Amino acid sequence: MLCGGLSLIILAGCGVTVRDQKRPLIRHDKIRGEIEGVVEHRTDKQESGPEKRESKSNVFEERLRLATTGDVYHPDFLNYDLMVGAGLAQQNIESDDLSGWSTGTLSEYQVSAQILRTKPYSGTVNASKTQDLIPRQFLSPLWADNQSESATVILKPEAWPMMFQYSDSKIDQEGFQHFAPDFFSRDEQQFRYSVDHDFSKFSHMHFDFDHTDATQETVGAVLDTDTNAYNFSHDFLFGPDEQHRLDSLFSYIDQGGSFDYQDLRLQERLKLQHTPNFFSRYDLQYDDLERDTLSNQQLRGQAGIEHHLFESLVTNADAFVSQTELGSDENLFQYGGIFGLNYRKTNPWGLLLSNYDASYTRSDQTGGAGKGVVVGEAHTATDVVPVELNRTNIDLSTLRVRTASGLLYQPGDDYLISQQNGRVFLTTFVVGGAIPPNFTRGQDFLVDYEFFVDPERQEDTFRQNFTIRERFKNGISVYYGLRQQQQDITSNVAEVIADEYLAHTVGIDYTNNGLFLVAEYYIEDSTLIPTISKKLEGRYRWMIGPATTASLGVGNQWLDFSEPDARQVQLFETTGEIFSRLTDNYSISSTVNYRHEQDTRFGTTRGFQIDNKLEYQYRQVTATIGAELNFLERRDDRIDGIFLYIRALRRF
Repeated sequence: MLCGGLSLIILAGCGVTVRDQKRPLIRHDKIRGEIEGVVEHRTDKQESGPEKRESKSNVFEERLRLATTGDVYHPDFLNYDLMVGAGLAQQNIESDDLSGWSTGTLSEYQVSAQILRTKPYSGTVNASKTQDLIPRQFLSPLWADNQSESATVILKPEAWPMMFQYSDSKIDQEGFQHFAPDFFSRDEQQFRYSVDHDFSKFSHMHFDFDHTDATQETVGAVLDTDTNAYNFSHDFLFGPDEQHRLDSLFSYIDQGGSFDYQDLRLQERLKLQHTPNFFSRYDLQYDDLERDTLSNQQLRGQAGIEHHLFESLVTNADAFVSQTELGSDENLFQYGGIFGLNYRKTNPWGLLLSNYDASYTRSDQTGGAGKGVVVGEAHTATDVVPVELNRTNIDLSTLRVRTASGLLYQPGDDYLISQQNGRVFLTTFVVGGAIPPNFTRGQDFLVDYEFFVDPERQEDTFRQNFTIRERFKNGISVYYGLRQQQQDITSNVAEVIADEYLAHTVGIDYTNNGLFLVAEYYIEDSTLIPTISKKLEGRYRWMIGPATTASLGVGNQWLDFSEPDARQVQLFETTGEIFSRLTDNYSISSTVNYRHEQDTRFGTTRGFQIDNKLEYQYRQVTATIGAELNFLERRDDRIDGIFLYIRALRRF
């Protein structure tokens, strides 16, 4: 980079003639700069019975950044954005386990250049690097180093537009001591190629290929994956008014390394529009999934109709049949269907919304005992009720929890595993997780695992779902919901507990400007975990003055889980926030969150977090002073934390 910078300085004096106008060969806008200083202090105290821990850490960071934009020869020939930064970081930790100072340099940059942006062929190069220190409870600040480079070439011929892209990214995280258990590293290289082609205005094709080579390393574990993904799609419109559509899809994933699997998918989807209000659809799909010595091969066919009666009633009906080979002479045959009604009607009192669907599935499984495999089962994290995995009799040694990009979560630190009646549950709310990333409420994640297959098993499942809601004009809304599942399961190995439930939901809510209130009662009679839930919740947001807004939210939920997992949970949560622009230069904000969870099995979880921030802005100067107070009490542990920081930024 130094040699490149010197070359630019030397060449900047050269002049060229472009469209009869003289200009420098390399032109840049005014160089912008900023100086930033950060001071952070964190104090944590923990009491666990008679034992006590205390930790104090300090972080000092000073940075200088320079940035500019410009072009070479002509803006359409090559234009660029450039930012470089350097600084110094110091961290100090004083705890029962370790103490001392650590000093290191900070370097960061962000470079983006685009060449021939208006031509049928263009290219883009990006490179970035960031370094930061992340304060943590009872641990030294986490040193985080993120670096990435990418290059993209786009060819835009009229018939075959295509893209070539290569990227290399690396994440490194480590604590005060380089060999501490909080070490984490991920290195990923990816190549992607995509192409599109229009055979006619009714026929379009798309193909893309991804090759990803990733290595994820933690203390005592190294995971390597080498993945090739091929995706092809084609859509074809036909009919007198091009009202019909046929989609062809092909997907193949080949992953090697620490977790080997191959997944082949072929699919044909046909949609016919017989009248403006009547459609029929047909779907044929083949899946072949193999992992180590396990395999799942499935052929599935589905057909359905959709009818619109004016704007009020939409009727759907589908039927399917599938044949799956699980390996080791094991076969699974399934068939069934679903019928649904969606109703929407404006009436003199407001708007009526209703939905009903009923489905039936028959499963017949035959063959010898063995294993099946699941890849990419999707779930959403919660903080009270554990997430239940879809399959039973799971081999826990094969379970992996990950993001869509392949980042693995760690058991114990990010989630906990429990079993009941052959079913597996994940608790995704772990207090005090040490190494990011940790789960947050509502976060999506994927699960891979293998499961043991019963030699013979027959299962009939009937489900019903019904909801009705009336939204009155005065802001009040009342609703009712019904969920029911009935199962009949037989197995020649052992008695299997059917997953049957009947759940009712009754609620009322009110919305008016910034006010929202809701009261809800939920009761589920289940063969697995019978539950009764009562919930009261309210939120209000209002303008106190021309430059001041405030919001307040309060919620209380009562959960009663019956046998065989009997426990009661009472969860109270409240949050308040205020923001005020005191003057043209000063603004202040404060947020308070409080949580009190009383669990008859796990005891009390009680905690609050207060975040106060004062910000000053004047021309090119920005300064922020903040204080975060944290308190958490869970079982026999009590944790107190104070986080203070000052950040100042001067642009020039």
